[in-house]
Amino acid sequence: MAIARFLHAADLHLGSPLNSLGLKVSPEIHELAKKQVNTVFQNLVNVAKSEQVDFVVLAGDIYDTADRDPGAQIRVNLGLRELSEAGIKVFLVHGNHDPLTPDYLSGRSLPDGVFVFPASEVTSHSVTMRNGAEVTVAGISYKTVAEENNLSQLFSAVTGQTIIGVLHTNVGGNNQHGNYAPCSPADLQSSPVNYWALGHIHDRQVHTTPKGFWAYPGNLQGRSTKATECGPKGVLIVEVDEDGSLETPRFVPCDALRFQRLFIDLSPVSDHNDVLDITINALQDAVNNADGRSLMVRLEFIGATAIYIDLAKDFGK
Repeated sequence: MAIARFLHAADLHLGSPLNSLGLKVSPEIHELAKKQVNTVFQNLVNVAKSEQVDFVVLAGDIYDTADRDPGAQIRVNLGLRELSEAGIKVFLVHGNHDPLTPDYLSGRSLPDGVFVFPASEVTSHSVTMRNGAEVTVAGISYKTVAEENNLSQLFSAVTGQTIIGVLHTNVGGNNQHGNYAPCSPADLQSSPVNYWALGHIHDRQVHTTPKGFWAYPGNLQGRSTKATECGPKGVLIVEVDEDGSLETPRFVPCDALRFQRLFIDLSPVSDHNDVLDITINALQDAVNNADGRSLMVRLEFIGATAIYIDLAKDFGK
């Protein structure tokens, strides 16, 4: 059976200044980190082209702030133009970080083949994929920075053989994120949507429904050593069969700089001189598993140890 694909990304937060680094690194390292994360949208474009996807869905918070960093806007437009020239359509919604306010309508100067879903109502587009599967892509943008309505209920009237719903939402009231456009798993499961392409939650999640899946790809690039910002970050690739049925989404990393927490267990250590060796080994393992990416690492020493007093003296110096 012939396979076609689409790419699902969200929470790009382009233009994020990486303020979390603060004074933890030198100004030179901070500038290098910002230059690295400025490449992630191009990484997404490269994945879309290499995977030969039919279309890309961007589920909100493309930009980090509502006033959009000019450099980020340029990078986005160049990337969207490259996708357009490759024949890859793009469907996007705006979320709480980049609401579709009247003073900035992002669809004004976008390349052909890029579609911005308006606020206030769900609209849809039909796509015939390269294997003949008929797909309906439906979505709705935020018009304010704090959308309080359950927008998932507005998808109930969408029809089509295979429906992709694009929405920026907090499913189940995750308390790590603002409770915007709140809905429940039951809302998603009872809808006609086959694949919910969601944004807002930075943890990657894939859940099954009677008709398919609802999924968060997580953010495109980690921004701190907060647990939800650590580890590989990227996009989901979803394969669509000729009959419109969906395969389990597949993760592909796109991050340029990876944040990580390393927990160093000192419970077996009896000589504080061994701590450095254990830490270096853990850091080397992390580097080996980073696929060539730069790492920002937070070290946490755990475990009851006989050398606690010696360590406390060392750290207190």
